[in-house]
Amino acid sequence: MSIREDLSRVSVRRSMILLASGALIGLAIAGYGLFTSKGSRSRGVPPEAVALVNQRLILRSDFMTQTQSEFSVPFAQATAEQRRKVLGDMINEELLMQRGLEMDLPSYDPEVRNALVAGVELEVTADVLAQKPTPEHLRAYYEQHKDKYSSEGTMRLRDLLVKTDGSVEARRELALQAVTALRKGESVDAVMKRFGLADSGRFMEAGHVNTDNIFQFAVRAKVSDALYNAILPLQGGQVSDPIVESDGVHLVVMVDRTLPVPQTFEEASDRVWKDVTNEALDKVRAANLAYLRSRAEIVVAPDNAAVPGETP
Repeated sequence: MSIREDLSRVSVRRSMILLASGALIGLAIAGYGLFTSKGSRSRGVPPEAVALVNQRLILRSDFMTQTQSEFSVPFAQATAEQRRKVLGDMINEELLMQRGLEMDLPSYDPEVRNALVAGVELEVTADVLAQKPTPEHLRAYYEQHKDKYSSEGTMRLRDLLVKTDGSVEARRELALQAVTALRKGESVDAVMKRFGLADSGRFMEAGHVNTDNIFQFAVRAKVSDALYNAILPLQGGQVSDPIVESDGVHLVVMVDRTLPVPQTFEEASDRVWKDVTNEALDKVRAANLAYLRSRAEIVVAPDNAAVPGETP
C-alpha cells in the first residue's frame, strides 16, 4: 500500500490525536489571553490602583497621599523621579509586609502584635471618632457627672517621719507628742529638732524643702492610700494624726491648701467632650471583643488562674 493511499484512509487513532492537540492549543491560547488581557486580575492593574504585588493592590489614593507627604508638594507637581521613588518604596514595603505574614511575624513579635491590635481598634472605633456629640448630649453628660468636674486642688505640705529607734508603739507615742506641739503652734523646725523627726523626702526638691504648692493629683501619686486618706481632710495649718507605714511613723503638716472648685459646663466642656468620646470608644471596644469572643474557641489551661468568661 502506498503512503498516499494510507493517508486517505480514515484513522480513528490519528483523528483523536489531532483533535486532542487542537483542544490543547486552543486552551493554551485562551489561557494566555485570559491572563494577559487588560484589566485581568493577574496581569492588569485596576483603575483605582497603581500596582499589584502578588495580587494585592497598592491604591492610587495612598500613592498620591504618600508622595505629597514625603516631598511636601502637590501630587501634580511631583517629578517622575519622585513618583518612581515613592512607588518603589511602597512596593518594597508591601513585599516585606507579605513576607512578615508568611513568617507569621505577628505571632511572636510584640511590636507587630501591638501595631495590629492598634490598627484593628482604629478600624473598629473609626465611626465613633468621626462623630461629634451634640451640645445637648454633652450637657446631659455633664449634669449626670458634675462631681467629676472641678479645678485641680493644690497642697503645700511636710511629710515628717519619726527616725528614732524603738518599737512602733514608742515611735507612735513620740509622734503624738510632736503632733500636740505642732497643734499648739510650735514651728515645724523646732518640733523636728526636739522630737528627732526627719523629712520623708517625698515632697522635697533637689534635697530642699519645697516651698511651692503642688497639684493634689501629684500628691496622690507620691503616697500610699492610707497616707493620702489622712492628708485629704486637712486644711491649711492643720496636722494629721500619726500614720504607721512600713517605713515608720508619719505625721503630715498641711502648710497651705487650695481646695478644688466645681467647674461650670462651659469651663469643663473640653473634658466633657473627651469623657463622652472615651466612654463611647470603650463601649464599641467591649462590644467588638464580645463579638470576637463569641466566635472564638478559647481554652484556658486548668493550672492557670481562671479568666472571666472562659472555662478551663
